Amino acid sequence: MAKRKRRRFTAEFKAEIVLEALHGESSQAKLCRRHNLSEDQLSKWKHRFH
Repeated sequence: MAKRKRRRFTAEFKAEIVLEALHGESSQAKLCRRHNLSEDQLSKWKHRFH
């Protein structure tokens, strides 16, 4: 069984997604689906951003 490759995200990508989430133009769930992220991961990024 093949292992799943770990994805790496740049700081710029994380900041872009967090800012988009904070502006509230679309829900966190929609953002996660669009960028193939878990909601838990986005929540962690938002917490670190503050």
